[in-house]
Amino acid sequence: MHWENMEDHEVNPVLQHMHNGTKFTKVRENGSKTYSRNFVLSDDCLVLEYHPSKKTSSRSKIPVQDIHEVRTGHETDTFKNNKIKSKYASELCFALIVGAENHTINLVAPTKEEARMWVQGLRWSQKKSQNINVKDKQAVWIREAFEKADRNQDGSVDFEECLKLLKKMNVKMDKNHAKKLFEKADVRTHEDAKGKTVSNALDAEEFINFYRMVTRRPELVKVFQEYSGEDDYWTLEEFVEFMHEEMKRFQIKAPWCKEIIEKYEPSDDCRKRNILSFDGFQLFMKGANGLLFNPFHSTVYQDMKQPFCHYFINSSHNTYLMKDQLRGPSSTEAYVRALQRGCRCVELDCWDGSDKEPVVYHGHTLTSKIKFKDAMEAIGKYAFATSEYPLILSLENHCSIEQQKVMAHHIKATFGDKIYMKDITSEQTVLPSPEDLKGKVLVKNKKLPAPAAAETTQEDDGDVSDEDEAAELESNDPEFQEELAKKDKKSSKKEGQSKLKLAREISNLVNVCKSVHFKSFQHSKENHKCNEMVSLGESKAFDLAKNSGQEMVEHNTRFLTRIYPGGRRTNSSNYNPMKMWTIGSQIVALNFQTPCDEMDLNLGKFQQNGNSGYILKPVFLRKANMQFNPDSPGDQYTQKLTLRVISGQQLPKPSGSKEIIDPYVKVFVLDVNAEYDEKTEVVENNGFNPEWNHIMEFEIKSPELAMLRFVVYDHDRLKDDFIAQYTIPIASIQLGYHHVPLLSMEGDDLDPATLFVHTLMSSPQTNR
Repeated sequence: MHWENMEDHEVNPVLQHMHNGTKFTKVRENGSKTYSRNFVLSDDCLVLEYHPSKKTSSRSKIPVQDIHEVRTGHETDTFKNNKIKSKYASELCFALIVGAENHTINLVAPTKEEARMWVQGLRWSQKKSQNINVKDKQAVWIREAFEKADRNQDGSVDFEECLKLLKKMNVKMDKNHAKKLFEKADVRTHEDAKGKTVSNALDAEEFINFYRMVTRRPELVKVFQEYSGEDDYWTLEEFVEFMHEEMKRFQIKAPWCKEIIEKYEPSDDCRKRNILSFDGFQLFMKGANGLLFNPFHSTVYQDMKQPFCHYFINSSHNTYLMKDQLRGPSSTEAYVRALQRGCRCVELDCWDGSDKEPVVYHGHTLTSKIKFKDAMEAIGKYAFATSEYPLILSLENHCSIEQQKVMAHHIKATFGDKIYMKDITSEQTVLPSPEDLKGKVLVKNKKLPAPAAAETTQEDDGDVSDEDEAAELESNDPEFQEELAKKDKKSSKKEGQSKLKLAREISNLVNVCKSVHFKSFQHSKENHKCNEMVSLGESKAFDLAKNSGQEMVEHNTRFLTRIYPGGRRTNSSNYNPMKMWTIGSQIVALNFQTPCDEMDLNLGKFQQNGNSGYILKPVFLRKANMQFNPDSPGDQYTQKLTLRVISGQQLPKPSGSKEIIDPYVKVFVLDVNAEYDEKTEVVENNGFNPEWNHIMEFEIKSPELAMLRFVVYDHDRLKDDFIAQYTIPIASIQLGYHHVPLLSMEGDDLDPATLFVHTLMSSPQTNR
């Protein structure tokens, strides 16, 4: 039976079993150790709990919403390990894929039935967590807060327990004020879990009232009261006025506001009267319409029928790597993670394997290897899980003819008729569109010329030069060079020949993305067909952008260009992609495995257009002869952004810190050929509800390309600590009052941590 189709009476026995708990064998990610651990699903099905060690009584808690996949069988790197694979039957094994970094929790059930029930129940709980509304989310936070405060687990919390909780929540509150709120919430005596009468303590219901008093937002109250008049609610007319005047959403009318009241208003009486209370307003402001990112941009809203080279494409470099470029592990999981994040161009560095099976790894280095066929299997499963638009397989091909034929076999066996096989003819002047190529796989590689009609020889393989990014690696580490020399000496065949034979079987798979060498922009204009594309290393690309920016923009209106990180970035760092987007380069490949400012920009940019991995370039970057100068863009598109950073909510502490933070916000605007930043004042001893009310103004030359970035820091005498960040395209911001969701360095959602801001866009001449 499939979990999607389960009725409530079928779900309940499964969930009840999970609430009671099951003892699993937990396999460490590298397969080196196993542990016996008892896993329990919370009563609301939103949290998975287990004891991480027998030495501690505290439990690890995994929010079900952070589990983005429940994978069955031997389908993780850990379970593919031959030793683990032979020890545990596939039917007993499943894994939880957790967080932005795709951390895997590998579990072995005691029986097949136990594994089936947990997989079924967790997938049902996943679906429930994805559909949870703001009101239910708030209830979960309050329940978790109560459990944290209830140290002795007697079903109530006294004043001292509440004070400790406030400190954990980053609140430094005057003790007398906290006591007043506590006494106000403590309205009755009650019995604890043992039946003993308790006073001067809050039960769960009283604690909810205490929590709401503590978390009451004076800055939101002020906004609400500006439109409520002398009442404590909004009428439909007042709601419409707010949406027009503050949020600049002039198309909003009363029926829409009525729907919002129905969705967010907690009071039955208010819903019946079509009025919005402050509690309803607060919930509305935490929903999709109250977030800075325009919810319409969460869908594919752009024209997808233009030529392929008119789009920015979310692209990864050395996708198989999990860490650095010299010794780091290679993994099929890296492909899964990139594809789940919206990547539409993945790279495979292909070399001859020892058992006639080609392998993928970073040649000329000590990185580990994965089989090409395993990479194909992983890519095949997730190719269109996040986006239905075309996926590019970028091959860096170092294989012999025989192993290239094996590669071609695996590609065809994996993707079948999903491979786009229609040749681009010499008469064609533009590439097909992403819409034309929807659901298709494109192979990027060199391509042989068509065989002459008179040729009858059996050998159909040609001599073709290939790029070799790995040969560009720059490492001065003598220990690494010594290890590499030993490895090369042991190898039966030296890697990295500059010339290689290209198998016709691979060549036949290439059409839209035919790799060619770059000579000059003039040469490309006069000689290249629309499907011929160049790959440029970071150094060469930035040099061309600096000295021939307009020519490069013009080139990118006709042809695809791929940019990749320079060889010196052995630690898998990244270059700033903004300059390359500014000159219209489509495939700006980054090291996805490295959490950094540059990846934040990439992930932030590709949120728009439904996370499809394709963004339509601005008209001045896709239309020929517009003479756009990236170094001096002019003022024809300029707008002024006025940003007020009002407050923060429930900001987390730096990892390992027990001190209440002193937060401030630094705001960056990355524009065409310019970067600006400004920061708020520091608020001391308050990470719970700091208020800044800091107004900033930025002149944006190209709103279609510019990015807005918020970074929250904890001020410290020696070095300020990173707390959280959020990056968004200027084109995707909503105007007016909105919350900014905050993310960790790795990209995990830090909900309920947010910033509260007000934004306004105007022409530069408009006075504030």
